[in-house]
Amino acid sequence: MADPALPPPPSAVRPASSPVLTAGGIVLAIGGLYFGRDIFIPFALAILLSFALAPLVNWFRRLKLPRVAAVLVAVALAFVLIGGIGFVVGRQLVQLASNLPAYQTTITQKIRSLQQSAPGGGVVERVTTTIEDLGKEIAGEEKPEDEPAQAPGSALGAGTLEEPVTVRLEPPRPRPLEVIQTIIGPLLAPLATAGLVIIFVIFVLLEREDLRDRFIKLAGAGDLQKSTQAINDAAARVSRYLLMQLVVNLTYGIPIGIALYFIGVPNAVLWGLLAAVLRFIPYLGPFLAALFPIALAVAVDPGWTMLLWVVGLFLMAELISNNVIEPWLYGSSTGLSSLAIIMAAIFWTSLWGPVGLFLATPLTVCLVVIGRYVPQLEFLGVLLGSDPVLAPEERLYQRLLAGNLEEAVEMAEDYVDERSSREFYDNVAIPALRLAENDRQRSTTETNYRRLVADTAICVVREIEDHIRDKGDETDTGEGRSATGAAKPSSVLCVAGRTELDRAAAEMMSQVLHERGIGARVLPPIAVSQGALGQLDLQGVDVVCLSYLHPQPQVYARYICRRLRRRAPHVKLVVCCWNPVSATERPEDPAKQMAADAVFTSLEACLDQMDAWVSRPASPTGAAPVIQDAEHEQLAALEELGLTSVKERQFDRVSREVAQAFGTPIALVSLVDQVHRPSNEAASPQGGHADGPNPHGESLDAYVIAANEALVSEDVTKDPRFADDPIVLEKGIRFYAGAPLRASSGVVIGSLCLIDTKPREFPEPDRQRLQQMADALMADLEGRSRKDEDPSPDAVPASRSSAEPQGHEVG
Repeated sequence: MADPALPPPPSAVRPASSPVLTAGGIVLAIGGLYFGRDIFIPFALAILLSFALAPLVNWFRRLKLPRVAAVLVAVALAFVLIGGIGFVVGRQLVQLASNLPAYQTTITQKIRSLQQSAPGGGVVERVTTTIEDLGKEIAGEEKPEDEPAQAPGSALGAGTLEEPVTVRLEPPRPRPLEVIQTIIGPLLAPLATAGLVIIFVIFVLLEREDLRDRFIKLAGAGDLQKSTQAINDAAARVSRYLLMQLVVNLTYGIPIGIALYFIGVPNAVLWGLLAAVLRFIPYLGPFLAALFPIALAVAVDPGWTMLLWVVGLFLMAELISNNVIEPWLYGSSTGLSSLAIIMAAIFWTSLWGPVGLFLATPLTVCLVVIGRYVPQLEFLGVLLGSDPVLAPEERLYQRLLAGNLEEAVEMAEDYVDERSSREFYDNVAIPALRLAENDRQRSTTETNYRRLVADTAICVVREIEDHIRDKGDETDTGEGRSATGAAKPSSVLCVAGRTELDRAAAEMMSQVLHERGIGARVLPPIAVSQGALGQLDLQGVDVVCLSYLHPQPQVYARYICRRLRRRAPHVKLVVCCWNPVSATERPEDPAKQMAADAVFTSLEACLDQMDAWVSRPASPTGAAPVIQDAEHEQLAALEELGLTSVKERQFDRVSREVAQAFGTPIALVSLVDQVHRPSNEAASPQGGHADGPNPHGESLDAYVIAANEALVSEDVTKDPRFADDPIVLEKGIRFYAGAPLRASSGVVIGSLCLIDTKPREFPEPDRQRLQQMADALMADLEGRSRKDEDPSPDAVPASRSSAEPQGHEVG
């Protein structure tokens, strides 16, 4: 038994999408439409009428009429209406033809009056005569100077000149069949077309669902969703176009017919109907509709008043229809561009003649819909559709790549006027920079192009800033000026992470912050390099925002955030990842991974959070201190004291005695390398209180180490420095008091702190007592290091336990 036939390999179906085969199919389709127009024209008209009659048939069906009866009634009403309109138009044409001889005299008189009233009357006639004479001279024709004395016949001796004989040829009388053929022959083609249209309409309406199913089976290729969407889209667009065009044409033709009647133009009903019908022809239709009434106004009125009224009427009707009625009714009903409508009119007219003019727009709408859902014909949707082929961010990126600052600024200002600068940056500008960064990752653009994109984007930001300021100057006067114009201290530092594209994003962030009344300054990527990071001026800074367009900025951001945290623990650190990876590749806690306070991927969320941080009340203790980056000195001091090994970090007894002395549940000794090490990197030396990662987080101890002075927060939740710190609040800390462990050289190597889960009062004597205990502990540690002995560090000096603590619990 033969083996069953194997399915063809995938390569066997690939040629179906070949551009050559697609082009060949299009050429064959055009040829078939041209040579088969006698069949396709009635069928296209029937499809168009079925779209218009389908709602009427559905209405009859809801009235419980059978399908056949509903279709026949709807078709009968439609063609009775069309026949009635044709009858009225025919009568008007007959009446116009009978009155034309009467208009000839008026036209002749107007032409003569124009010739006589023109400057230098008869100029046209004299110019015409001169041109004719010159033409005869050029052709070599000469006028005879002297007439002959005798007629030619006299030279032959003839007596008189004979008159020529007139010969008349008359055709035979036509037979009856020839008369019938002459009269009815020209009408056979239109009548046959009309009959085919009626038959097609009836059967299309009767078999509408079956035809739809067959089309889906034929063109769907197994994808029912796309086929159904294509049919629904085409039906909705064509039906809406026909309905809206009918409404527009009626609101255009009826007022014109009424106005022409009162102006006095004969056959006003005919011209009104003609205006309504011809307006189905794109662009050319209104001109053709106006041409006949204008010519008739010239023929009827001896003066020029009627002509001026008719011209003014059509101009007014066009202005109202184009600027009021069409935008209100159409919207995006067809989805065709203006150029596509003109090209479609030319194409279908060349194929099918005048009928193609009426069918051009609906048929082209169907082609655009096919281009939306058939990949091989996607170019039709791109060439003919009205939808932008480039997204806003792609358009802006193209302008930035080309260095076209003028168009980029115009696009930005239009978007800002419609919405806001924040939305423009969030939805257009930053995505455009993201495209540039992706090209950089693929190395498809040169460095000069990337620099051009960044520089042009920064120029756009400057122009937007000036544009918004100018608008504010127009709206704000006198004492009512906006607060955004006032100079604000720079409380936010917008730092570019790695490249010039990051700096452009930072400039956008800074501009929106200025617009909100928050002072901000921008630093280039070199400011956070390894050598320059320690020199960064953080005085008066509340928030540092790092901007990255790199899809994986974790390593770079973590290094910078850790170093900034050591110098200024009070500063909020924000990382803006403008080019995030997919959700599956994103870490669960990116802020923890980058050692930042928050990580954002949108400008709106970042601005709201920074606004909340900057607008919080100032700390009662004044500005938070900023220290120089002294990590090397601190680690060297730890090594000198012999505290770099796990064995030497035995502070359990000290912590327990200090906690008992002050009546707090927790007392801890934290060293600088534990505070500065992120929790996900800290290696726990042992399972004791002070040796593992800090259970209360690092921000409070880091503040004590940075300030080099005691810190007391009787209620952390009410302290603006820590009230929104998730690292602190997640552990349930309510009270904190810490004193620095200060070596004799002045280097702070850690802190001795008290923690409670309830608010407490901690007066000044207790603060001094805690600092004395910290100094005594440091003295013991340094003494042991100098004598190279191994005394127990848990022996707390007796001076720290000689008095009872004065702190007590509140609330």
